[in-house]
Amino acid sequence: MRVLIIGGSGRTGKLAIEELLSRGHTVTALVRTPTTLKAKPGLTIVQGTPLKRIDVTNAFKIHSEAPEVVLVTLSAPRENDSPFAKVISPRRMMADSNANVTTVMKENGSCKIVVMQALGVGNSWGNLNWAMQLLMKKSNMIYQYDDHNLVAQEVSDAGVSYVFVRPARLEEGAPKPVKVNLEDGRGVGMMGSITRESVARWLVTAVENNTWDGQAPVLTN
Repeated sequence: MRVLIIGGSGRTGKLAIEELLSRGHTVTALVRTPTTLKAKPGLTIVQGTPLKRIDVTNAFKIHSEAPEVVLVTLSAPRENDSPFAKVISPRRMMADSNANVTTVMKENGSCKIVVMQALGVGNSWGNLNWAMQLLMKKSNMIYQYDDHNLVAQEVSDAGVSYVFVRPARLEEGAPKPVKVNLEDGRGVGMMGSITRESVARWLVTAVENNTWDGQAPVLTN
């Protein structure tokens, strides 16, 4: 399968690329700084930003056949790795990027996008622990959640097939069995979490089949 990844230079994105390649897929990665990724067989690295539609178009046309699926692991850049750090990107960075991607998808006959988000986005907000809700509202994290909600609106309105993947709190560690909650995260406890490698593997599974198309599954270990 031909897959375009947006956000492939991030921690989860890099793991997803490795997983895609290990399963025999052909991967194109659109990244601002090509040196953040290592050249590998089956991987084409294209310099650019999803905030520019022409860059997305170039990534689609780098090969004779357009990508069949787009995987987005994009997150809003912060001043440092702390989830509470100041967001240093435009408020609609993720929403505008996904709007560009879906526009180019339709122009090139690609029909499916898999977008990594987070527990608390969309209808899962009501099932986020109240203490976490308060923490989000009182910190810089709310700006990213606002942007994620705009992504859901942009992609849903675009008329393409989608999967919004909403993992619980991310942590490092080896892959573990994944619990898939299709009821907006109902029952996920305050300490619910999942490893990045688990998420990366599950994202690729969502790319490969249509089981979760049109849904927003919440993931935990």
